[in-house]
Amino acid sequence: MRLLKRTVTAVVLVVAAPGLLWAQVPETPTNPDNPVQVAGENTGYGTVSGEFLQFGGSARGMALGGAYSTIADDASAMHYNPANLTFLDGPQASLTVMPYFADTDYYWAGLAFPFSDNDFGMGVFLGRFGFGDQPIYTETDQEGLSGETYSVNEVVAGLSFAHAFIDRFSAGGTIKYVSDDLASGSLSGAKATTVTFDFGVNFHSELWDRPIGLAFVVQNLGGGLGHSGESLRFRDFNGSGSDPSIPDQNVDAPYAEYDTDAFPLPRLFRAGLNYDIISGEAVRFSLLGEFVESNNQKPQFGFGGEFGWESVDGPLGASLRGSYTTQPDNNDLDDLGGIAASDTGMDGMAFGGGLFYKISERYLVQFDYAWRHFGALGSVDAVTVTLGWNQ
Repeated sequence: MRLLKRTVTAVVLVVAAPGLLWAQVPETPTNPDNPVQVAGENTGYGTVSGEFLQFGGSARGMALGGAYSTIADDASAMHYNPANLTFLDGPQASLTVMPYFADTDYYWAGLAFPFSDNDFGMGVFLGRFGFGDQPIYTETDQEGLSGETYSVNEVVAGLSFAHAFIDRFSAGGTIKYVSDDLASGSLSGAKATTVTFDFGVNFHSELWDRPIGLAFVVQNLGGGLGHSGESLRFRDFNGSGSDPSIPDQNVDAPYAEYDTDAFPLPRLFRAGLNYDIISGEAVRFSLLGEFVESNNQKPQFGFGGEFGWESVDGPLGASLRGSYTTQPDNNDLDDLGGIAASDTGMDGMAFGGGLFYKISERYLVQFDYAWRHFGALGSVDAVTVTLGWNQ
């Protein structure tokens, strides 16, 4: 009875979290003569910080359109649903590389392992998004010829833990340290840090003798990012009669330092469902669906499928994946100056596949690839390499 109460409590807390903890997207006045302003009503882009936290943790998850919270059974479960760490067959190390738009890059690496006969799971991970030195443009240097540069380096580091309360139900949580560093030239830049939390549950059973799973996840609950640092320090030249662009003038002018307001992180609620249409010893075909609600976008739906094959007595296995993600509430952008929802990155298709090879009875290596279309922005590729071993 005590175990049942703890299980029900965990489910209620995760399902109720959106209503209790959500920050609503700010309302934007409607102006039919300004399509950009109306578009701002439909999306909360620009209202949060740390949007890289939504990018994902694996090529497999990306190929499935993020509809991965129910079946993530590798190290990337720490990103999609920490409760799934009890699904691991053994310790795993994973690295994902995703070249993003505008010469930016995203990396995610994790190390996870189950223990106590998969009653528990634990892992650590590190993610990074940013770009290298870029010229600084100012009103007096519009061509960026000064030689001064800036860069962006956003990092997340996390620790995850999961527990299987019964053989069909598990719950997990993650604590994350998030850092956003805007470096400028020889200065220390402007930096912001915060701590945030994820919680997830997973219930898995059988329907008509085939596996079915249900998952609920809440992500990025906690503080926001407010910047401070050297780049936000200014000298007060008011009334001095000197030109602040000329060095060594008015060196005694006092400094003023500014701190920015803290912008919330992208808080997400995920509800996922999967069902295996085919579930055999060597062949599997899964259908997946996921609903995502966040404080910076309208509701999103993702639908995907994964076909997997594994040689019964051999060392090889392969899989093919595809998905489609949509945000129906943004379809009214079709009427705004010819802007189609499919051209805004809100709707998009994704494809991918994977290969794994059992090096020995103890070790295996897996390669996964994904491609996703983001409308007018173009497309993004991701590659994941995973090394697993038996305990």
